[in-house]
Amino acid sequence: MARLLAGGHPPSRLRATTRSRAHAAEIAAAYGIATGEDNAEAASGADILVLAVRPDQADAVLAEALRVAEPARYVVSFVAGYSVARLTSAAGPTPVHAFRVATNVAALEKSGVLAVSTAPSSPAGSLERVTAALRPLGTFVPLPESHQDTAASTLGSGAAFLALAAAGVREAASAGGVAPEHALLFTVEALECAAALLRQAGPASAEPWASLVTPGGITAAGIDSLLSHGVSDHMAEAVRAAVDRARVVTPTPTEAT
Repeated sequence: MARLLAGGHPPSRLRATTRSRAHAAEIAAAYGIATGEDNAEAASGADILVLAVRPDQADAVLAEALRVAEPARYVVSFVAGYSVARLTSAAGPTPVHAFRVATNVAALEKSGVLAVSTAPSSPAGSLERVTAALRPLGTFVPLPESHQDTAASTLGSGAAFLALAAAGVREAASAGGVAPEHALLFTVEALECAAALLRQAGPASAEPWASLVTPGGITAAGIDSLLSHGVSDHMAEAVRAAVDRARVVTPTPTEAT
């Protein structure tokens, strides 16, 4: 997270923590950011706290960061399944404005899409304040909290599901005699073409691939094979499985939107 934010803010305005002293030294040397292991010290005086740890670490890290009560601050969680309600509860008596964000690895290239949710009680202008600060990461899409698990499972996990499918395409190309580096190049190009098709077809299209299919042609033969094996249904089931897992980590609260 420190590396991502460093692309859009002066290093002097950023502080980061990590559990490893060696890792802290690496971050400090690479990005010029004040880095250490003391969460309370790093959070002192900060108006926006970004929580990007494993779910089983989140409560403890947040409690330590908020050890010294200060005026209401913005706390932005990138933790999988960590709801706004749980974040607010973990903050204890310290008043915070809580936000939950889901994103994908494209944020590493400053071109990610980020789904953001907050509580109805958040003051006017707080969403704009947070998204402006984190805009170097990509484009923000405000969502009701009830949609966050699905957003994360589509936006983040979905990339892994599509990469798995793409690996099959790449392997088939290699098995057909195409050099591995060319098989990879062709597969990545096919994925980019698929993304363009989806954008052009729009959200209501049930068959975004249709413009590439000629009846009786080679693409039609492949599509028929995929449909006969229920590939689309299996991909949808993968997203649902990820959503179910996210809800096991922490239930989605009903009071946040």
